[in-house]
Amino acid sequence: MADSRNLRVLHAAEDFAAAVMLTSRSIDAARAPGLRGQLVRAAAAVPANIAEAAHLGTDPNFRRQLRLALASANESNSHLRILMRTGALEPVEGLRCMGKGAVVCRMLVRLIRAIDEREARGADNRME
Repeated sequence: MADSRNLRVLHAAEDFAAAVMLTSRSIDAARAPGLRGQLVRAAAAVPANIAEAAHLGTDPNFRRQLRLALASANESNSHLRILMRTGALEPVEGLRCMGKGAVVCRMLVRLIRAIDEREARGADNRME
């Protein structure tokens, strides 16, 4: 399986998580109780799941962990939208984080698709 240090998506996910953690300091917790902690946990789970995926050894396990990372990235972006709508987070800060999250989501989707295609080609070759 891939060396996690060489995965560009892991570096992008770490940048996203760091941006969210720094931004979370400015969240008005009184306007969205508990959501700041949920946001930070979801954002931190993204690079953690990618790093774990890189060491699982099989494509199905790798893909499963990448899907968990994608779900956490989407959860983080949902929390950011709610925080902006409630006025607990300034839109400029939320949108900056969401942009980084969107990059990570696109990278994860492409990586998952590549694994699916490689697996399909392998199945086709076995059938011939």
